[in-house]
Amino acid sequence: MYLRLVIHKRLAATGCALALTMALLPCSARAIGAPADPAWTRTFPAPTGFPAPILQPLPGGAVLVGNGSGATALDARGRTLWSMPNVDHALLDGSMLVFLRSNVVFAVRARDAGVLWKRPCDRPPYVVAAGARLVTFCGITSTVLRARDGTILATRQPTIRISPPHPHLDGARPLNADYVFVWNHFNGAWMGSDYYVVDAHTGAFLWDETDCDIVDLTATTVAITPARSMLPWGRTGLVERRRLADGVVVGARTYAAPHADDVAGGGRLVFSRSAAYVMTYTGVYRFARGDGSQPQHVLDGFAPGVVTLGNAAFIAAQAGGRDQFGTLYIDAPGSNGSFITRSLGSYDMRLTLQLVESDDQLSASVVRIGDSVAVADGQMIRLYDELGRVELTAKVTCNNVLPAATRDVLYALCTQQQGMPMMLAAFRR
Repeated sequence: MYLRLVIHKRLAATGCALALTMALLPCSARAIGAPADPAWTRTFPAPTGFPAPILQPLPGGAVLVGNGSGATALDARGRTLWSMPNVDHALLDGSMLVFLRSNVVFAVRARDAGVLWKRPCDRPPYVVAAGARLVTFCGITSTVLRARDGTILATRQPTIRISPPHPHLDGARPLNADYVFVWNHFNGAWMGSDYYVVDAHTGAFLWDETDCDIVDLTATTVAITPARSMLPWGRTGLVERRRLADGVVVGARTYAAPHADDVAGGGRLVFSRSAAYVMTYTGVYRFARGDGSQPQHVLDGFAPGVVTLGNAAFIAAQAGGRDQFGTLYIDAPGSNGSFITRSLGSYDMRLTLQLVESDDQLSASVVRIGDSVAVADGQMIRLYDELGRVELTAKVTCNNVLPAATRDVLYALCTQQQGMPMMLAAFRR
């Protein structure tokens, strides 16, 4: 899978509380306690070049991790199961792993790396699963493969502009069984990003947009909002619903926060199940979903990170204008339909977190991992549940961490400076 330095311009933020539970529980997070020691650690050689780091939990409690120039599968106790040389990308599709090399796409069994099929492909920048198909890009051709055997089902050269040209496409993720989302970063003078909707049956590049976040998806439409950008295509708080087949706008709504026009491309909108949140440089505002006319003030100042989880929003608010330090808040429904905003503690961006399969290259101190929110604070990572309770506090030994989690384990891969070894630590949840 594509692993990218993060935070989501386009991620969502989350937090603490269902109305009944908030009425029954005191409004405070449980004591953090002493950081947990890792159940095991493994050290791997420094990567060669600048590959995206690999960290992928596998069926049966195993995990796949980058090992310098390739990848190694470990069992639940950190023991080596098998290694695969000269790969820099891994996609898990059921019980099968799909790897990329400079001239081939190939699939192996996840349990023992037995090769299932190989397909020649010139400089593939990504591979993504959509239904029973794999979508990739070979040379100058968008290519669709049958997942079970690698048979070519369709090829198509893009008819819309890809700038800069391939091989600068950076990654992809599925939208549904019929469409995938492809991106490339740092396009043109404004150092923005281009996003493409691709037909997963034909490989056709259907339409594109710059610097956007996806906030909702149906079988035939996608709702997008302008992301933080030097050249935004719309005002902060705008949501456009477009047809996946051709990008035609079929509906629009604006969540009009005060001073949103002053953001100059620096604002952001995210949804929880219960509310919409608009961030500007002057504050964070909450709206009822579907009603952009009545902003409710949540916090003053700039919030560089907001992640939603269920009904809650986790908000990383700057302290006194300092980028690296601040306070983590949770905003969630309380009793009688009201919302409660409370402090959970601090965050510290001297420790940055990355994400797997992200379409954003920035790093963050607050990210969503599965059914938890991970927060960096000093040399610790804390996992919170939707109610704002601390599930785990893990101590790490580096300043740049790629986290991944299963129901039972938190993995933390230290991705050090170029030329430095990588260390993987596993923490029991």
